[in-house]
Amino acid sequence: MNASHVSMLTHRMAICINTLAIAATLVLSAIAPSTAHAETFSGGQPDADTDNLKPGLAVSYFFKYFDHIKELDNLSGGKPGEPLEKLDHIAFEDGKVLGTDRPMGVGAHIRGLIHLDKAGEYTFKLQSNDGVKLLIGGVLLHTDPEIHAARWSPDLIYTVETPGWYNFTLDYYQRKGTSALRLKWIPPGGEEEIVPPEAYAHR
Repeated sequence: MNASHVSMLTHRMAICINTLAIAATLVLSAIAPSTAHAETFSGGQPDADTDNLKPGLAVSYFFKYFDHIKELDNLSGGKPGEPLEKLDHIAFEDGKVLGTDRPMGVGAHIRGLIHLDKAGEYTFKLQSNDGVKLLIGGVLLHTDPEIHAARWSPDLIYTVETPGWYNFTLDYYQRKGTSALRLKWIPPGGEEEIVPPEAYAHR
């Protein structure tokens, strides 16, 4: 084997090693836990009008290929859907988005109330694919506005001084491919879980 062959093999081996290193980095980043710092919030008051509440979250759908969550800000007249029992949605490319019959090009206004029945710190985590914006009690807890693969927010620690039903506002869109929208919490003295259906209501 002459020197040119050795040089060529060395070059190819270097490319292979570099490719493997990149692949390993991508895999580790996908499975590693989030190292994002927790974010803390306070403020907001429970809603005084808790008469005639119905289970689940009200939702209205808009059918368009959104690029940014701000495009949902001033929309009205969406198509009403069946109330969402909880937010625990994951779908592959051929899966329907939330309660629609479509796998892509869907936006949603999700509205209602969430029952924060104890004083103290609630830790929320929101997974989204694609854009999302979440407010509780009128306080903006999280926004991840652009197109992205499924990923979790940092810990969103919301301090409740007065227990009760708090206004819940969530805007969401899925453009193409897979979709995800999941909300977990750790209530005071509790364990991490998907926020249960009994914690949601709408008028």
